[in-house]
Amino acid sequence: MEIKQGIRRNFARRAASYDRHAGMQRFMAQELLAQAAASVSQAGRILEIGCGTGYLTRQLRQANAGAWVVALDLDSALVETARRRLGADPGMAWLVADGEALGRGGFDMIISNAAFQWLTRPAETLAAYYQILNPGGILAFSTLGPRTFLELGFSLREAADALNLTLTPEIAAQSFLDEDAWAGLLAQSGFPQVRLKQELVTVAFPTVRHFLKALQATGATNPQPRPFSPRLLKALVDTYGVRFAQNGSIPVTYEAIWAVARK
Repeated sequence: MEIKQGIRRNFARRAASYDRHAGMQRFMAQELLAQAAASVSQAGRILEIGCGTGYLTRQLRQANAGAWVVALDLDSALVETARRRLGADPGMAWLVADGEALGRGGFDMIISNAAFQWLTRPAETLAAYYQILNPGGILAFSTLGPRTFLELGFSLREAADALNLTLTPEIAAQSFLDEDAWAGLLAQSGFPQVRLKQELVTVAFPTVRHFLKALQATGATNPQPRPFSPRLLKALVDTYGVRFAQNGSIPVTYEAIWAVARK
């Protein structure tokens, strides 16, 4: 429960700044829609897990104006931001709820963008989604894999070693599931048809501090952070620059994973 509260708190604080810095999440959403386009257009009842500020929700509405769409998120501020983004829509229902604690079913599609890396019980949650999908229903999601922010993780470890620190703050992405793990969980949950795609995407930032500021602005930080001293921060920034800077910028790697599974 503490982790969930940390996730909710991180994203709620950044409801106003999220969209300005969420370019990767928009890219993942567009590819998710491309992967599941036919299913989106045909679905009569759609459940969106982790709607955030409503970027994917609006895309779903544009792709299928006649569907009944239920969009939920952990935080009320995010749900209200998404609601305002879409405006009045009698075919929309908004919920402030935990996407891992659902009881009612009857959906033709469950869809989620850049949220499943935060699931605390992925095996049980995927099995539950299988149960609440209609026969032939689709689970479609994008998520981030463990090679996300690999440069940051490397630089943090090296900086901590240089300072002889015994405890190193963790990069949350290091605990994310990889493509093979998701494939195994989906099969274990009962999905007979699964299609997965993985891609490493590198984004350039002017400086390490620009990247860290953008990361904080989206709320995609460790839900259980450890204290981060100014000395370690300086060592991290210096190490990252020395190891990875090129042509006046620093690279940031994202591992994006997309899955489309049919019941």
